[in-house]
Amino acid sequence: YNDGVDKGGGFALRIETLYEFLLLTSNLNFTETAKSFFISQSVLSGHISSLEKELGALLFVRDRHSVRLTEAGRLFQKDAQRIVEDYERALEHLSQYADGVSSVIRIGFLEGSFGSFLPLVCRGYRKEHPDVDFHFRTMELANIQKALNENEIDVGLAIYQDGIQGAKFCYRRLYEDRYMLAVPVGHRLAKRSSVCIADLRGERVVVPHFNRSKSMLEQMHVKLRNAGAEVRPAGFEDVGAMMATLVTAGVVAIALDHLRVFGNGNVEFVPLADENMEICAGAVWKRSKETGAITSFIDFLEEACEGFGKEEFLARSGPDALPSLQFPSSPSRAQPPGGHARP
Repeated sequence: YNDGVDKGGGFALRIETLYEFLLLTSNLNFTETAKSFFISQSVLSGHISSLEKELGALLFVRDRHSVRLTEAGRLFQKDAQRIVEDYERALEHLSQYADGVSSVIRIGFLEGSFGSFLPLVCRGYRKEHPDVDFHFRTMELANIQKALNENEIDVGLAIYQDGIQGAKFCYRRLYEDRYMLAVPVGHRLAKRSSVCIADLRGERVVVPHFNRSKSMLEQMHVKLRNAGAEVRPAGFEDVGAMMATLVTAGVVAIALDHLRVFGNGNVEFVPLADENMEICAGAVWKRSKETGAITSFIDFLEEACEGFGKEEFLARSGPDALPSLQFPSSPSRAQPPGGHARP
């Protein structure tokens, strides 16, 4: 057993000690932390003491009744977290190398906005490019843009306004979505074939947060307030929470049409008349991080889904509910051109 002390009497930092330190910073309990790592409390205390000696700083203040993190401990906590994350990424890269994977395309997508076709297309792409793997994350719209900016994902499957231009991101449209009025069953507007802004006077209306790339939502905020509606910015953890709130509180919401799948029969989606609420759904990626692997996959995705309508992109019933995917195959696809999404 390596207790973290080398044979010459010095301290040999183990990655396990950093895991122990990070758990201890969260629960501030030596007994519980020791149990979590199947070691004795005295061994854990020795590891932390050796770490403090190596760093030349006291990380915890300990007395008979409490454990507190020092300012030095708080500073080192951030660095320790980064070290552990780098270590886990290194293990992941080695594992991918062992599996013959030389490139990973990390995809973040909106919950409900893309259905069964996505994993099928990615599986088809891997048959053509077995050295490419995929990682997936379900994300909120604002988090997709943030993750692209911070290089946490390579491709976002998101929504954006038609005709958007910019030097920072590239866009590939897949289908058209639109904002609707989500109305709980039994509400006075639930059976309407359409509603206009004036119909919402006196209603509490939940509206997505807007930003400069979605000026239609900014205009919607203003129009609703001018019409006498009570506007409430959305602040829900997920779509399910929003739907439950609409039904429970009897309020309505401006929501994307693809989210109707989460209504579970309790929420109707009614068109907003005389409002330009169309929006594009498709792939977004950072221009400065564009690689041959990314563009190759986007081209493959677009060709495989040629002829798909919105319903097919959203279908969640497996391959039987989809038209035949047209997987492109050619000698030029033997290797993704121009590099990889990740080293």
